Amino acid sequence: MNEILKQLEINETFYIQFALFGVFFLVLRELYLKPFQRLIEKRNQRLKDDVEGSAELLKSIEARVAEFEGAISKTRAEAARSFESNITQVREREDAAINKVKEEIKKDYLKAVHDLQEEKLKVESELKLQLAGVSDALAQKILTGN
Repeated sequence: MNEILKQLEINETFYIQFALFGVFFLVLRELYLKPFQRLIEKRNQRLKDDVEGSAELLKSIEARVAEFEGAISKTRAEAARSFESNITQVREREDAAINKVKEEIKKDYLKAVHDLQEEKLKVESELKLQLAGVSDALAQKILTGN
């Protein structure tokens, strides 16, 4: 083995250099690598927390959207009921107005019929009077010979 080490030119300085390299590595790891590792871990933890916060925020937003959609559908249903109620009221008022106009037309028609009957009776009585006058005049003419 000594021969192999001699051919490779490995002697005790190699072991000392190796030990120094190990000590140097441990010191560098403590001074430089661990702080970087802690920074990376903190960054990863912040990212993880942000992702969890985003998921919670998304759930909250979805809940609010569902709440708003429920409120919108409720409002639409109320608007539809109100619309139907208004349509019903308008139709009832329209029917009442039409019935009132029909009643007025019926009253006017009955009054016109009554007035026509009275006028007819007046005309008949006048005609009877005139007929009586004409027949009296005719009778006198016949009697007098004219």
